Amino acid sequence: MFKEKIITAIKVRHSLIYIQTFEEERLITRLNSIGNETNHNVSVWDFAKEGDPFKFLSKISSSDNSQIYIMKDLYKFFKDDGVGIKLMRTLRNLREELKNQQKILIVIAPVIKIPEDIIRDFLILEDPLPSYKEIQKEIQSFLSRNQIGEKISELLKDRIVLSCLGLTIDQVNKILASTLLKNKKLDERCLSDIIEEKKNVIGQNQVLEFYDTTETISNIGGLDNLKNWLKIRSKAFSREAKEYGLPHPKGLLMLGVQGTGKSLTAKAVASYWRLPLLKFDIGRVFGSLVGESENRIREALKVAETISPCILWVDEIDKAFAGLQGSQGDSGTSARVFGTLITWMQDKEKPVFIVATANDISKLPPELLRKGRFDEIFFVDIPNRREREEIFKIHIKKTKRDIKQYDLALLVESSNKFTGAEIEQSVKDAMYIAFADGERDYETKDILTALKETVPISQMMKEHIDRLREWANKSARFASITDKEKIQSINNDKVDFVY
Repeated sequence: MFKEKIITAIKVRHSLIYIQTFEEERLITRLNSIGNETNHNVSVWDFAKEGDPFKFLSKISSSDNSQIYIMKDLYKFFKDDGVGIKLMRTLRNLREELKNQQKILIVIAPVIKIPEDIIRDFLILEDPLPSYKEIQKEIQSFLSRNQIGEKISELLKDRIVLSCLGLTIDQVNKILASTLLKNKKLDERCLSDIIEEKKNVIGQNQVLEFYDTTETISNIGGLDNLKNWLKIRSKAFSREAKEYGLPHPKGLLMLGVQGTGKSLTAKAVASYWRLPLLKFDIGRVFGSLVGESENRIREALKVAETISPCILWVDEIDKAFAGLQGSQGDSGTSARVFGTLITWMQDKEKPVFIVATANDISKLPPELLRKGRFDEIFFVDIPNRREREEIFKIHIKKTKRDIKQYDLALLVESSNKFTGAEIEQSVKDAMYIAFADGERDYETKDILTALKETVPISQMMKEHIDRLREWANKSARFASITDKEKIQSINNDKVDFVY
């Protein structure tokens, strides 16, 4: 696809091209190959070797046809001074001169930085990371060079190739060489090295965080409709699903009351589906320089795609774009960032599953809720009686106590309209109460005391929660099964969760 784009650009006389790449030499090798195929000579300018860029640019006008000129890191000269202004004018003049000639200038750089004055004069492309076949070929070459190919099973080779997707060829070779040097052989341990390398890739991005999670589906009380939805899609990123022709699920939006397990579910999905979890902090996207925010979100989304298949967790997305429909006090930056995000969500082809959470529907732009952005929107409500019992069991077990010692029926009754987070905190507070009272074991009465001292969010934000429920009744799917529905489902043997 990338090769075809370059050849098409040459045929239609795109005289100025800007290519973002993290693999300079690999790109130049491919451009040389394209030059041979299209009968174009290739010349490369490197400031460290050739110096003055204007001297190189002046040769382009006077040279023969059928030439591809490559300039490394030219963007560093795009400054608001005499040199930068002269360079921009020179490029615009050159574009006019070359548009009827078989000559093309390609600027290559690791970042896209083009002044607004001339950005429309360039065709901007991104050098794609190595494909499955390219990585497979490189790994086979590495194994042959080191005479160890016959010692590795085809299954392990395939797992290594899949794990390396999203890395550069140089990174792949370094990981394999490092693992071979440490362990004297290539085995399952190289998969851990690949994960660490991907963590390093993410660590260089200010917006994304690689989130190690130990949360599991069993740590979530209730939300059976949501759990079943996740269960049905648990193998959607497998090779078998791809061969079947199953499309990758796009993502889900969980909307509801604070403290009802939305963030916990996001973490549990990654563990359940055995996919890496990236936390996307949209607040960090917004920079002070013009264009910086848009570049940051593009870079973050690109990194997510390189790590894919993965889970991209966007927590409290409503806060990030609150007031988007109102005044544009940031000169439209929020709107442009939002536009970049939803366009990517709609069109993305890489297996990046978005898990977004929100507390306030009124702050979400309606475009985000349109069909095609998410596969499903779930409303997460205050836990019902049965769910509260499950939540108490989960958190009492976490403290390594015997559940039989506690009056669960009384605790469930006393915690009516409490969120899961509030129930969890009541168990923690009970431990503090008991520990301060002679370091004794905490009892039911201590949890009841903690509950009585808590003002639940359902009481403080009753009107807001009522509005959420009213909206959810018409526009979302409920994450929980009601007590009545659960009893009926069990009687009919329709529900069978195994985690």
